[in-house]
Amino acid sequence: MQTFKEFYEGGETHEVVALMPGGFKPPHRGHFKAFKYLLQDADRGIVMIGHAERDGITAEQSKAIWEIYAKYAGKPVEVVIIKEKPEGAGSPVIATYDYANANKDIKIIVGAGDFDDGKGKRDDARYNYFKNNVEKYPLVNVVTIPPQEDSIKGKIVRPLISKDIDEAIDYFAPRDLLSETDKDAIKSILTA
Repeated sequence: MQTFKEFYEGGETHEVVALMPGGFKPPHRGHFKAFKYLLQDADRGIVMIGHAERDGITAEQSKAIWEIYAKYAGKPVEVVIIKEKPEGAGSPVIATYDYANANKDIKIIVGAGDFDDGKGKRDDARYNYFKNNVEKYPLVNVVTIPPQEDSIKGKIVRPLISKDIDEAIDYFAPRDLLSETDKDAIKSILTA
């Protein structure tokens, strides 16, 4: 329903959805802060998790941890695992394009990291098709998220989990946010 101001000014309203695609093995406080950054201008958010396992961390574990974090997002959050398709595709990036193509009537904020992949390619370059085809995707906004945490990386977290789970959780989990019950739940998820 339009507000009086929107009716009077002739503006349209659209639902705004923030999409956060990625591997998230495991999701850490940098991921959570980046998602909160995207959610500022959204009505709700969707976290899209890649299906591939990384160093023993599964998509299901990632989803369960994101569902704990989602309680603190301040807006409705859906967490989905992007299943591998029979034809071989099924990445969170492809799912982002699929979502945009299926939802042309809503505003979409796509989050991309402000870094390169180590091979000279920027993270946000994966979404250049949106940027180069604005007439086809007028409601899609690719947002390059500034770094939210220094030097926290999954490749550092994953080995730490197998050495000292409590130290790992203290290192990667959002600080000053999670209860002890939440931390115990994350520990249970990662050691199951």
